Amino acid sequence: MPLLDLQPLSDQGALAPLFLDPYIARVGHDDRPAAPIDHPHVHYLGARVDGELVGAFMVIESGFVEVDVHALLTRRALPHSRALGRLCLAQAFANPEIQRVTAYVIEGLSTARNYCRKLGFKDEGARRQACRKGGRLLDVHILGITRIEWKESQ
Repeated sequence: MPLLDLQPLSDQGALAPLFLDPYIARVGHDDRPAAPIDHPHVHYLGARVDGELVGAFMVIESGFVEVDVHALLTRRALPHSRALGRLCLAQAFANPEIQRVTAYVIEGLSTARNYCRKLGFKDEGARRQACRKGGRLLDVHILGITRIEWKESQ
């Protein structure tokens, strides 16, 4: 059984190659290419399989009771993506103030949306025409999981 690990990743240099990975780069859009974000409310959890960095989760402190999470997983991480996602959610809900985790998924990234659903996220709606990709306006799907839903799934 492989050793899965999720630890804070503060080295922007380690993140750069992840964003160059074609599987991750597809999350970019016309107004924001896929690239690390340097902001005090954004931090990254490096996802490792047997010590190898195979992705990261970007966590955005978006409110007093909520965080936004974005999965940045390479194809190497895919066989372990659900377990890594559960580790990420466990870390988010380890903070007793956090009552929900939100994921925003650009229209057309159906595998990302399905991944969230398999982790227990529920569809909550969409921000219509909120993203421009390839010159086209696309919806951004909103998915969320509450602390109660997380506890019930354990």
